[in-house]
Amino acid sequence: MDKYQITAKQIAFFITAISFISSVFQIFFGIIADNVKDRFRFIYLLTATTIFLISLIDFAHSIVTLFILFLVAYFANSAFHPAGASLSHSVSERGMPIFVSAGTIGAALGPVFVTAFSYFNLKHLWIIGLPLLALLALFIKPERAKYTRPDKPKEKFHFSKISTLMDLWIMVTMRTLIMSVVHLYAPILSVQRGYSLIFGGSLLSIGIAVGVFTTVLGAWISKKIGNNLVNFASFLGMSVALFMLITSSSAFSTILSYTLIDAFGYLTMSSNVTQAQITLPNHTSFASSFVMGFAWACGTGLRFLLIMPFGDNITIVFYTTAFISIAMAIFTMTWHRIKSKKQPLRGS
Repeated sequence: MDKYQITAKQIAFFITAISFISSVFQIFFGIIADNVKDRFRFIYLLTATTIFLISLIDFAHSIVTLFILFLVAYFANSAFHPAGASLSHSVSERGMPIFVSAGTIGAALGPVFVTAFSYFNLKHLWIIGLPLLALLALFIKPERAKYTRPDKPKEKFHFSKISTLMDLWIMVTMRTLIMSVVHLYAPILSVQRGYSLIFGGSLLSIGIAVGVFTTVLGAWISKKIGNNLVNFASFLGMSVALFMLITSSSAFSTILSYTLIDAFGYLTMSSNVTQAQITLPNHTSFASSFVMGFAWACGTGLRFLLIMPFGDNITIVFYTTAFISIAMAIFTMTWHRIKSKKQPLRGS
């Protein structure tokens, strides 16, 4: 920060803005990824670009150069997600939950990595980045024939297809709103109740750990009872757990209620993306991007709208979020019944 003479607040805004913009643009990256034939090499190229540019951040001599490095790196990372999700789904039935769980684990390990290597000067970051690129290069290979997309004429993409994904987009957007509010305010609430900052941080770690398991569980359950019912259970479970968190009076009940919120929230983290790909089988990367990055960006944006009028009163924020979750459970069940009348259920 001293190098560029900017404040921590400006850095936070800077990164948040780039992250938000790159997530919104993910739908366009999804369209591009749907036209890439060798997805293994494409994914490696995107990963290599991200790692390489992040490794160079200390060499940026101006804030403009730093902005460009972060912007391109975040865009490459954003483009990676729909391509990776599409490939994971085509490789194996277990591919999608593994892909999503790996991302969750990576996000959880990020702060641990930063803390462990806080003594490591950023100008030496390339010492880690370049060997990592070489290691990843060992895994690059041509896409095997059974995973390669056929050469038959592809169905042309039209944005009108978005309408078939709107129910999933609404559900993922609202789930993101609910979970992002809880992740933001639960540690603050715990401190207000007299618990330590370490306790608040532990809540986040425990929630993510449980979320990795329920991500896989949700993918399995959705095949048995249908994705809409899993979404119903997810929203209903989060609403009940939110009321438990609001009224919790001990450390144990706080941990339990928060863990349940994440457990139910992560339940549909993989299954909704899989369902989107089933809905648009000829445009799986776009479908993934629409209910991943784009929906997450919209959910995060809605969080700001919720925080603006009620942000200083955590209880009101949590009650509002709980009622939103109940409303979504009702919406999901209603939508499930409408779809059931229109066509036979196919594990939807």
